[in-house]
Order: sequence, then C-alpha cells, then structure tokens
Amino acid sequence: MRNQLFATAAAAAFFALTAGAAQAQTVGHAGVNYSRAEIDAGRLGDTDANVIQGEGAVAFDVGSLRAAVDGSVTNFDADGGDATLWSATGHLNKAFDGGLAGGFVGVSKSDDVTLWAVGVEGQYNIAPKTTLYGQVGYGQAEDLNDVDFWAGRAELRYFVTDTFKVAGNVGFTKADARGGDLDMWNVGAEAEYQFANTPWSVVGAYEHGELDDADLKADTFKIGLRYTFGGTLRDRDQAGASLGSTSNLFGGDIGQGVIAAVGAY
Repeated sequence: MRNQLFATAAAAAFFALTAGAAQAQTVGHAGVNYSRAEIDAGRLGDTDANVIQGEGAVAFDVGSLRAAVDGSVTNFDADGGDATLWSATGHLNKAFDGGLAGGFVGVSKSDDVTLWAVGVEGQYNIAPKTTLYGQVGYGQAEDLNDVDFWAGRAELRYFVTDTFKVAGNVGFTKADARGGDLDMWNVGAEAEYQFANTPWSVVGAYEHGELDDADLKADTFKIGLRYTFGGTLRDRDQAGASLGSTSNLFGGDIGQGVIAAVGAY
C-alpha cells in the first residue's frame, strides 16, 4: 500500500510538472559523466568500477510556484559484471527573497529494487555569491524486505563568477531493516566551469562514502560535460534547477552502487 501511495504521488507530480514546463520559460541542463570508483570491501578485497551516466534537470514556473524535474541513467561496470540504475525526482517549491522552500517525490530503480522517496528541501543565499542547500527525505524499498531509509544532505555552493562554481556536500543515510540498522555517509566536492559565451561547461568531482556496518568504502572521481540552457550556472542555481535528486540523497555514489548491485544480483 505504501508503495502504491508513493507511485501515485510521483506520477501526479511528474505529469503536473511536465505540463507546466510547456507553458513556462525553462532553465536547466543536460550532461554526461564518467566516474571511476575505487571500492574497499574489507575482507572481501578491493575492486574498481567504471561508471557512465547521462543526466539532466529543468526548472520552470507553475503559477505562483516553482517546479523542477531531474533524472539520470547510470551504468556501473565492475569486475563482477554490470548494473544500471534509473532515477527521477519531481520538485515543487515556493520562492522567497533570497531562496526557496518546498518538497519532492522521486524514485530510483535497478533491475529488482525500487526505492520510492518523499521529502522536504530548501535553499538560501547566505551571501551574494554563496548558496546553502538542504534536503531531508524518507525512502522505502519493499523489494529489500521493507527497508526504510532516512536521509539528510547539505550542499554549500560558491560562485567565483556566474560561470564558475565550486561546491562541497555531506550526507547521511540510515537504513532500518528487520535484521538491524545500516549507517551510510558521504562527503564530496565539485567544481564546474562554463566556457565564456557558450552553453557548455566541464565538471570535476570527488566523493568519499562509507557503509559503517558493512565495512565498505568507496572513493569516486568524476569528470563530465554539460549543456546549460536558459542562462548561466548561477541562473540555474537561482531558478531551482540544481536541487538534489533522490539518487544523490540516499547514500550518494556509494548508495547508488549498492542499489544497482543488489538489483542485479
């Protein structure tokens, strides 16, 4: 029943948001990323994974509210095989002077695991060039024996110029299962530079994540190319087109990898 409620809310939000997008000026991006993940599984040994991702986001006005939709398709290719994770998130929020506040619904799905999520989020310009973003959510995966996920994430973005951004982020996820709890945390940094008078930008990022109770650690290095429409990187931020997705809320890169691997095997 819970999954049906999540699915209904997600579908309603998606159709409402995409219908509004056709009638409003949009700001967003589309991009491709390559990541190299170095995984330390404790007694089970070390392994590496190549990660290819296509992703994008778009923000627009819906009457007096703001809305956004983001999505990604991520393929993990490791020594033991490969797996693919699909993710989509819909956001609806209210803008105020210097920021916005609202909520989101989303889903992440691998072959045999579907994680539905809902939550609240907000961002605020704490300085003329600095944005603080926060996100708190609940997720449920019936395919994993009704595991409940509780997560929080914060991101600080500093704009050296309107076309050059550096950011840091930290996140924590608790998975509550019948057999016990599992804590997952991640910390990372990202830089993005948009070439002068073009919509193209390059991205570089690093993230470290750990599953404390499973003795699993991962270091992920990412490079990417993005096409921004509707303005600069700063415009994208202020329009609400850089809000956090379901996939990066629940464990970040290491969380995505775990969901994809469990679904594949």
